[in-house]
Amino acid sequence: MRLWHQHDLTSFTGHPKIGYTVFELEKFGERELHSLNYPDLIVTCSEWGRNLCLSQGIDAKTVPLGYDETIFKPCDFEQRDNTVFANFGKWEIRKGHDVLIRAFNAAFDPKDEVTLIMMPTNGFIGSERSRVWEKMYLGSKMGDRIQIVPRVANHSEVYNIMSQVDCGVFPARAEGWNLEALEMLGCGKHLIISNCTGHTEFVNDKNSRLIDMPEEFESAYDGIFFDGSSSWRKFTNDSFDSLVSELRDFHKNRFDKSANHAGVEDASQFTWSKSTEKLSNVLKEFVC
Repeated sequence: MRLWHQHDLTSFTGHPKIGYTVFELEKFGERELHSLNYPDLIVTCSEWGRNLCLSQGIDAKTVPLGYDETIFKPCDFEQRDNTVFANFGKWEIRKGHDVLIRAFNAAFDPKDEVTLIMMPTNGFIGSERSRVWEKMYLGSKMGDRIQIVPRVANHSEVYNIMSQVDCGVFPARAEGWNLEALEMLGCGKHLIISNCTGHTEFVNDKNSRLIDMPEEFESAYDGIFFDGSSSWRKFTNDSFDSLVSELRDFHKNRFDKSANHAGVEDASQFTWSKSTEKLSNVLKEFVC
């Protein structure tokens, strides 16, 4: 079995050839279709991904990814004046970081008792592009309310940061899985998150505040990772207004909040041990 990109699954040693792949966009190009049709079996991590494969003539099985529940444990929800929002995930237009800063500035004024923590290190874009992103955030109206946290050494340190957060905000245009959102649910944290693509495997209207993302698409282009040959969800004006509204409402009602028990329960279905068990069953069924 090869765990690799959807456009490069034609190199295998031995048989049968099984490809496990995670992808973000909603349409495959010719190279991707050729690659995905090469293995004897395709496995991906969500029903959204599987249905996308099926819609383009590729048979696939679903084996969800997981999180480490021994580290990302439920925390108490702190009742306090200041609301701490956070986003975890490398700087990318795909992840909606251009939208998040605009929404945070639209939702609040510097006098509001809110904080936005960002852990966005992206080792693939270089220091110059990273500084552009940082200036966009720290140089904005709400810059004094934003903290940019560098990459940490291990998952325990990530948990220590997540434990201080009230609500994760993930306005992604496209996600293959979104592990950090799942980890936050495992911690009992609340989410404001786009209702599309891979993380719909574990987020729903019972455990998260969903940003409505109608089936409108735009060219997936960022000049770095995506060349515009495919598409991702368009963050419409209505989607933006929904995000701003959810940010304001969460802060307004912060004293009525408790830990996200529905999120903890739903996240518990996606541990690494359950992923291993599901993968084992899929492989046994296929080989036998």
